[in-house]
Amino acid sequence: MTEENKEFIDAYIFMTYENMLKTLEKGRLKLLDPEKCNDPFEFMPASPTISEDGATSFDSNYLRKENGLLCFTKTYKSPPMWAHYADNHKGCCVHFRFPALPKQNSCERNLGFPEYPSYIYRKLLVEHEGKSLFPITQKTTNHTILLDVLYLEKRLGLNEISSVYNKFGNQEEFAIDPVFITKDKSWEYEQEQRIIIPKPFPTEAENNLIFVGGFNEYIKSVMLGMHCPHSEEATQSIINALTLGEKNGSNITYKDRLTYDDQINVSRVKPTSNTFEVISDEHEELLKLFKKKRKITLFLNQPPIKHHL
Repeated sequence: MTEENKEFIDAYIFMTYENMLKTLEKGRLKLLDPEKCNDPFEFMPASPTISEDGATSFDSNYLRKENGLLCFTKTYKSPPMWAHYADNHKGCCVHFRFPALPKQNSCERNLGFPEYPSYIYRKLLVEHEGKSLFPITQKTTNHTILLDVLYLEKRLGLNEISSVYNKFGNQEEFAIDPVFITKDKSWEYEQEQRIIIPKPFPTEAENNLIFVGGFNEYIKSVMLGMHCPHSEEATQSIINALTLGEKNGSNITYKDRLTYDDQINVSRVKPTSNTFEVISDEHEELLKLFKKKRKITLFLNQPPIKHHL
């Protein structure tokens, strides 16, 4: 994959300060269990329902037991997200920057019913420890799939799920049952994107929790909440020690105050001047820098202009 054919997607996860340090130290993310999520309707189609063979109920437990998920959001500026997932602003928000195929290589699918909006997914150029097989569709993909969550007013039943599967199941393009990506409209403020990873797979388990590696290398910054008691300087030193290890032949310690080009940038959010959102000026500058470097890379990779005499 050449640089000019690659795009980047910024995604965020809110977490406590302690979990952020554990994530960086262990080099892994916790795979969420649908049965233990704060939304009890995760991976749960409407039931009972009548299927084509006359069945009047559907046991969705296998969907919840055999699959886990990683949940991201499109923005770090949402006050409810800081309140609900970052320990009331005492925690932090972790910024990931994923390489991806261009948008034209991703897909927008319709669920097959005019009353429902289309769902969108992006193909990430990311390798991880989990499998990319989705048992419900028996489809495989060579890319990690990042899916936009759909927010609907009612759950989909088995008949509707089957219809979508039958419509897309025989195509080579990626397809997924909407039960994996639909939530009630009351969750819309989360602006969620998710990666579905089947369980089990060869990875670490700790205290009945499952972790997956392969994503931490795409962490670019950490933003502290407004009430986080830890300073940016101290956090930067700890993160450097956890993630950079040895640099230029010397061990990096918590006391280091040096700046490295490949370090994870640390900043703190603050209220915006006239809205209810928060913002990090340093993070916004970092995003601008990424875009500037991207333009320079694309310019340098352009083929030379041939001059005809």
